[in-house]
Amino acid sequence: MGVDLSEQMLIKARQKLQAFPHVKFQQATVRSLPFPDRSFDVVISANSFHFFDDPLASLREMQRVLKPDGGLVLLDWCRDGWLCQLCDLILKWIDPAHKQCYTQQELHNMLASAQFQVGRSTRVRLTLIWELMAVEAAVRYK
Repeated sequence: MGVDLSEQMLIKARQKLQAFPHVKFQQATVRSLPFPDRSFDVVISANSFHFFDDPLASLREMQRVLKPDGGLVLLDWCRDGWLCQLCDLILKWIDPAHKQCYTQQELHNMLASAQFQVGRSTRVRLTLIWELMAVEAAVRYK
């Protein structure tokens, strides 16, 4: 199941995955996923976290739909380097959809607040300017 707030992104996803008719897509916001509690083994958030206007609420919603042994894979731009921080400021100014990039530690802190346990985490420099962070986290149910 693929979810996106943008119908245009869903159209692109359907086109890219048309060879896989079993994959379904639904328009929804990450802060209110239209799925029952504990219904997924894995949630993947790729290159979208910097668009979330309430990232902690979004993480809590992802946690809600994950099974007790479920996991989250989150990939997004990070702002650990000074060039990434500068790009983040520029993107906030020129792109109203862009909310904020986070440092790896900021993301880890939010994950802990949303009842996730960080497993593996890495940063990769893609260009002189951009760094990508990838985090695997597991649900921590009380």
